Amino acid sequence: MAHLASVLFQAQTRSALLELLLVKGASASISELARRAGLSVRSVNNEVHHLLPTGLIVVEYVGGADIVRANNQHPALPHLRALLVAPATQEAALWAPSLTRESLASWGAPLASTANTRHFSLNETILRSLLEARTDGSLLQVLPVVLAKHLNEVDWLSLREDARRRKVKAELGFVVELTAQLMANYDLKAEVEMLFDRRRSTMRFLPEVGTEDEAEVSKRRTPEVARRWGFFVNVTEDSFKAFFEKYRHAT
Repeated sequence: MAHLASVLFQAQTRSALLELLLVKGASASISELARRAGLSVRSVNNEVHHLLPTGLIVVEYVGGADIVRANNQHPALPHLRALLVAPATQEAALWAPSLTRESLASWGAPLASTANTRHFSLNETILRSLLEARTDGSLLQVLPVVLAKHLNEVDWLSLREDARRRKVKAELGFVVELTAQLMANYDLKAEVEMLFDRRRSTMRFLPEVGTEDEAEVSKRRTPEVARRWGFFVNVTEDSFKAFFEKYRHAT
């Protein structure tokens, strides 16, 4: 869901850092904050130094490390928290995760206990699913199934352009190349190869992880295709393949 803060704060780093500290209540080192936000240590370090004079955050030296946290005594904190979670439009209800899952089910996704209601077009359903996969890892397994069932219905040009605009081009590239491998349809990979950014060096967790143990498990289980697009995912290549083969032809 697009939030008002993402529009007002042009720097993605700042809004991501403020959300971690002020909304999610993170208390962590700069390197850990960078890992959780999928950002570079340098950019997070710069933002911390810019925010310190405002009094919104504090830095404490704990156990040999500088720990950054929100200053819960700051009078502006409740208002900023509200801003960070406020929707950018009055149509925020349309971004309810349940609507995306229902639409996915209508396009053939094997999602248990989910109503089968087509709220969105195929392209829109894919894009919303990629955004929500950042917090819901189950969508990563069902998306290749949906793509395989509807390859000839995808508007690839529009999908690529919208993926760039919504900043999910790497997520789209990963899912489509994964689908190409699972189908042994190597021509499909060409549909997203132009989205690949060789300059990208920061790895992200998909979905986000909450602990170091979860992070280590994801790193061990991540298939090579996910690494190529800059992601750690807690699903092995064999698990993706088994799920795909089970549901690809299911009605």
